[in-house]
Formats: sequence, structure tokens, C-alpha cells
Amino acid sequence: MNKLGHLLLGELHRLLKYKILIFSIAVSLIWVVIIALTDENTAKTFVPYLVLMDAGLMSILLLSASFFFEKQEGSMQGIMVTPISLKVILLAKVISMILVALISFVLVVGSALIFHDFPIAVGELFLSTLLVVTSHTAIGYVLTLYSRDFMQTLTRVMLIMFLYLVPLILIPLEIVTEKWDFIFFIIPTYSSQVLFQGTIGSVPIWKSLVASGYLLLIPALLYPFIIFKRYEVVAMEG
Repeated sequence: MNKLGHLLLGELHRLLKYKILIFSIAVSLIWVVIIALTDENTAKTFVPYLVLMDAGLMSILLLSASFFFEKQEGSMQGIMVTPISLKVILLAKVISMILVALISFVLVVGSALIFHDFPIAVGELFLSTLLVVTSHTAIGYVLTLYSRDFMQTLTRVMLIMFLYLVPLILIPLEIVTEKWDFIFFIIPTYSSQVLFQGTIGSVPIWKSLVASGYLLLIPALLYPFIIFKRYEVVAMEG
């Protein structure tokens, strides 16, 4: 436990050193301004998407940026040769990303509650945020560990953003009806969107269960079968 706490403090220090935490807060403050300037109905529509942006896509980008900064600095090899298991090292990194996302969560959801009077299931939204961050950091590690540099990771994140937009376009245009929208659950951002929408509106229970199960399955499969093995190889390459 002491080792985990020491590693976590180191991760938070690096997030400050690399300006990653500052950048994340700056983006969240932009969302706060948007929420403050919009009417209640618009804010109610936007809040789940803004939380999704920070908890999902931003988590991938911030994790990747931190990874390549740390690799460039050369501190990664030093940590890998310590008598600390890789699981504990990665757990500290994931927890640090969760803490960053929770800061954004407090800013975005707090501003929605302050500037607009509409019901939000804060507890459910909080748990959904934890689940989304955990699943997307796993995705972020896979994208990062198989990228040459941050720009290549960024390109791949752009593809994820495109996939995220697909259901938002096809379902309203009725190209894909709601009867068949379950096919989009394979897209992690769509499953995340379903969870977040359920915190401000009504979502069928089966959709919430499928989305939650799928997002739990992602890290459960990616970490033991891909990330643990690949991380050690890439980290020691320098």
C-alpha cells in the first residue's frame, strides 16, 4: 500500500510537471463557460457529452501524452527495475487518470447544478465516470503501446472520435433504427454515452447493463492479455 501511495504521488507530480493536469483543468473550465452561457435544455443535452469527452477521449490523450513524456525523460526504465510489480505501477497510473477525470467531473457537474436546475443522478454519474475512465485508459494504453509517438496515437484517437459520431448521425436520421442500435454497443464511446444519458433521463435497464458489462470487460481483457506484456517491452526499449 505504501508503494502504491508513493507511486501515485509520483504520477501526480509528473502530471503537474508535464502541465497535463493544468491542460485538463483548462479544458474543463471551457466546458464550465459553455454550460453557464447556455440555456437549461441545451445544458441538459451537453453535460453527458462533456463528461464523456473528459472521462473517455481526454483520458486517452492525457495518458498517452504522459507516457511519451515519461519515456522521453527516461524515468520509465528506472521504475521498471524496482522491486514493484507491473500491476501496482499501472494501477497508480490509472488511479492518477481517474483523479484527473474526477476534477473535471466536479467542475462540469458542479457548474451544471449551480447554473441550471435540472435533475442529475450524481451518484450514478460518478460511478459511470469511474467505469468509463477505467475502460478508456485500457484502450489508451493499447493505442499508445502500439504507436511510434504521440502524433500517431492522436491520429488513432481521431478515428475513435469518428466512430463516436457514427451512431449520433445514423440513429437520428433513422438510417439505423433504435431497434437495431444495439450494434453500436461495440463502440466504447457509445456504451459510455448510454450510461451518461441514463443519469439525466430514462434509458432501458438492459441498455445500461449491456453498456456496463461491456465497459468492464474491456480492461478485464486488455490488461492481462495485451497491456501487461506490451508495456514491459516498450518501457525497457527507452
